[in-house]
Amino acid sequence: MESGDFGRALIMSSDLRGYGQGTDKRHEAMQHGFVDIHRHAAARAGLNRDRWAIQPGGDGELAVLPASEPDPLVVDQYIRALHQALTSHNEGLAEEERLRLRVALAFGTAYPSVNGYAGQAVVEASRLVDWQPLKKIFKKRADMNIALILSQRVFEDVVRQGHTSYDTGDFHRVTVQEKEFSGPAWIWSPEFNSGDLRLLSDFTEEGRVEKIGTGTSQQAEVINNLSGSVDARRAIFGINRK
Repeated sequence: MESGDFGRALIMSSDLRGYGQGTDKRHEAMQHGFVDIHRHAAARAGLNRDRWAIQPGGDGELAVLPASEPDPLVVDQYIRALHQALTSHNEGLAEEERLRLRVALAFGTAYPSVNGYAGQAVVEASRLVDWQPLKKIFKKRADMNIALILSQRVFEDVVRQGHTSYDTGDFHRVTVQEKEFSGPAWIWSPEFNSGDLRLLSDFTEEGRVEKIGTGTSQQAEVINNLSGSVDARRAIFGINRK
């Protein structure tokens, strides 16, 4: 596509954890490892990474995938291959030497512009991968190798419709608010457990607290039923949680 050409595509944004803490030589090693793991995963999943439009970024990359790469293959086999490659690479390494990856997938408008790709899907994937609560989990969980975060559209079209080997219950719904972006997303990690859910819970503007992964929610609502006349000029109304 030439600059300004309209198009839609699957967008992948991936980022290494802990890159800025390393030395120059550590940065080089991490970059080599990052590229090798992605190439290995693509080959294992039967994808042609050479055809991807990739914007490298040192500790990560933004990739615009061609229509020839099936979305279910990317969401499923490719991500699982990434996890396997990371697990194999990290085995026996000290914590500071391990490679740990966040991956975001979004679908929508993406087209080349004068300084990289433009479009809402590019923004969405970038914001999802940079979501602060997702980064916090990696700080708390030294054993976490990968976290996948899907846009609402990718989850609904690919996972919920049964085009992958995932179960919908494998994902946890969150509300992402990162910079100017706000919207629902879905997180998967094979190292994820219920104790991590508190790091992802998010208050919506309506005051609802989402119970991620449980399918339940609580509404901040109080109803007082009063009979007769009530003098409330000095009264204090509140909620007592036991």
